[in-house]
Amino acid sequence: MLTDEPLTHSVLADRPAPNVLCLTLHRPAQRNAYNAAMIAELEQWLDYSEQNPEIWTVILTGSGSAFCSGADLQEAFSEGGKKVCNRSGGYNPLQHQPRRKIWIAALNGHAVGGGLEMALDCDFIVASEQVKIALPEVTHSLLPLGGAISQLAARLPGNLARELLLIGEAIDAHRALTLGLFNQLAAPDKLKDAALALAARINRGAPLAVQACNALLKQHLTAAADGEDARQQLQQSEDYQEGQRAFIERRPARWQGR
Repeated sequence: MLTDEPLTHSVLADRPAPNVLCLTLHRPAQRNAYNAAMIAELEQWLDYSEQNPEIWTVILTGSGSAFCSGADLQEAFSEGGKKVCNRSGGYNPLQHQPRRKIWIAALNGHAVGGGLEMALDCDFIVASEQVKIALPEVTHSLLPLGGAISQLAARLPGNLARELLLIGEAIDAHRALTLGLFNQLAAPDKLKDAALALAARINRGAPLAVQACNALLKQHLTAAADGEDARQQLQQSEDYQEGQRAFIERRPARWQGR
């Protein structure tokens, strides 16, 4: 048991190694889609890790067959998406959330939409060889405003960023590694070991120096634009409403381009 740990239900926690906290997204029936409750729990754990000097590295993974399928769209559509924003206004649970500690995303399963954006917001990504990633927002008449646009613009050539953002099709783990989106791959049964080994390598450095160096790097990689104006304009379109209806009715959307 952790000392003074938050009381949560959709995020599991353990301390698998010295100076390491492991958080597991735990809504397996919903493929670990995040809702307001899960976001609030992750924020409690974020605060806990930031305030605990014995935690230097946080590993974030998922339970079941998925890492995270993004926002719970049933909940998101009920209030125009605002219900699944975090306390800092971010569209994924980690976006715009100040963090000094180093976060490793350990992708045990597929990372889709906001789930991939949450992984990209971490400092390292270790993935199972069977993982696929995708940003399918445009297929629902939505925008990937949880950080994907700025993250991919910083990491990829423009034509490859457009392929992921504008087409919305999934790519496999080996291609994601080749593109530089992942740090390393592991066999499914070795994923946690790989994440812990990476955490141990990071934790060999002086923690305050590691954190300061990471903060300086983020200052150079972070883009200012958040796409809020584009989101508001899109929400006024007929296609935006059609995207919501099609998702809820589980049918292909009939786009009108207006």
